[in-house]
Amino acid sequence: MEREPLPPHRSAHPPAGHHAHDGAQPRRWLVLVAMTGSLAMIFVDMTVVGVALPRIGSALGMGDAGQNWIITSYLLTLASFMALGGRIGDLAGKVPAFLAGVVLFAVASAVCAASRDGTGLIAGRVMQGLAACLMQPASGALVIGAFAPGERGKAMAVYVGIPLVFMAIGPALGGVVVQHWGWPWVFWMNLPIAAAAVVLTLAARPRDARSADRHIDWPGGVLLVLGLPAFVFGIQQLGPEREAGAASGTSALTLGALLGGAAVLAVFVRRQWNHPRPLLRLRLFADRALAADAITIACMQFAMTGLVIAGSLYAQDVLGFTPTQAGLSLLPMLAPVILVVHVAGRWYDRAGVRAPASWGTALATAGMLVQAAGAWMRSYPVMAAGMFVLGLGIAFTMSPTNTDALGRVPHSERGQVSGLVQTLRQVGGSVGVAVVAATVALSLGIFERGDRDLRHEDVVRIRALLRSGDQKALIDASNDPELLERVREASAHSYAVGYAMASLGTLGAFVAVRRWMRPGKAPAVTAPAAPAAP
Repeated sequence: MEREPLPPHRSAHPPAGHHAHDGAQPRRWLVLVAMTGSLAMIFVDMTVVGVALPRIGSALGMGDAGQNWIITSYLLTLASFMALGGRIGDLAGKVPAFLAGVVLFAVASAVCAASRDGTGLIAGRVMQGLAACLMQPASGALVIGAFAPGERGKAMAVYVGIPLVFMAIGPALGGVVVQHWGWPWVFWMNLPIAAAAVVLTLAARPRDARSADRHIDWPGGVLLVLGLPAFVFGIQQLGPEREAGAASGTSALTLGALLGGAAVLAVFVRRQWNHPRPLLRLRLFADRALAADAITIACMQFAMTGLVIAGSLYAQDVLGFTPTQAGLSLLPMLAPVILVVHVAGRWYDRAGVRAPASWGTALATAGMLVQAAGAWMRSYPVMAAGMFVLGLGIAFTMSPTNTDALGRVPHSERGQVSGLVQTLRQVGGSVGVAVVAATVALSLGIFERGDRDLRHEDVVRIRALLRSGDQKALIDASNDPELLERVREASAHSYAVGYAMASLGTLGAFVAVRRWMRPGKAPAVTAPAAPAAP
């Protein structure tokens, strides 16, 4: 398929891998350590907070909706500002953008840790997201620039693989920290990592270059920043409103946010498609295989993020696990990711993306459905088996699709493709958290009404006590083991429906793979006179 010619506004310096940039930097491994550590910090903060939500909600007096926004505000900021963050790095320089992002992330983490109410904590999470948007695009470009073409494949495997491992162990790490030191330390622990990243970057002195083009599509950025949060807010509010049994149905605010956000996003997409110098080059998706890669990644992130957050809460609400136990309960998903990811890479090298992604998305869907059944039955062994199968699916899907997306375009377009894929990935994660949370809340309201002896006030009270971690207060306050059992049963069934909803994401990824990805390897694409990266 023919691709549209590149517009003349690309960076004035040669593409990565071309002429002067072919040589490796003397301190390239120091650059890699600094960039990998910073990316791991960003990825951990996507999942480490999930296991701490019950304790945070109890300490700060936040309900389910407020707790969900602790996660969603971070993911939404990543999705809304990632493209702008990348352009700022192009204009100001990758090293200044990266260092500014690291320092801002440390300050934001301190704001989160010191928060005394939900508003302050969510504001700190938004700051963390803004900082990550400066760090992540710049860090990837600095790694590519530090290594010669023959070493870039190995370097990028380390740069992407290690943070994914940290993302997977985030819940376990968070559980240990919360139980033994308290929830603020989930954020305080970012400060020494940020300090080390700054020191290593200054010591490594990575190569940097700035774009000659000074244009940023600010109107497009405003549309994305307004439309996406409004749309996700509307989705997330549906659950609490219906759970509370609003007599008048969906409120005007929620409906307006949902429809208004969708309309603004539609205008954003139209503008990006037609604009000569867009913030996101959506016309790259004219290549259906590239579009399938991006859709698959977004759908998998939809399911994975919603699952990790729901899984941490389920373990504490229904199974009665401590925060440490809740975090460790998600580890069956990690083992296959570590063991199989290299097998998936070799499979991709031999056969292309369609075969491993087909098996991966099918396994992920099966794993999600097994977890839904285990959640309904309140059986952790069944859920653990589902997590293991899901982990296999993640390993066989995420690495090949990311590699295939970047391999389909020349060097000069990989920054644009990376921005597109990362934006869609974060959109998938933020929408996934909102949809799964709304589904759980809606389902809980339905199961409450199906039990005539179960009042909404009792459910709210018992769940708050469950999440407080104070088992003596729970027993003293309920004085009714049968009531406690009914609340846990209703909660288990509602979470099971949430897991089933998340499985629609992996199923959507499977459909995208089978419908639009072609068998065999993608053709090697390189920029003129530039050798292809391995």
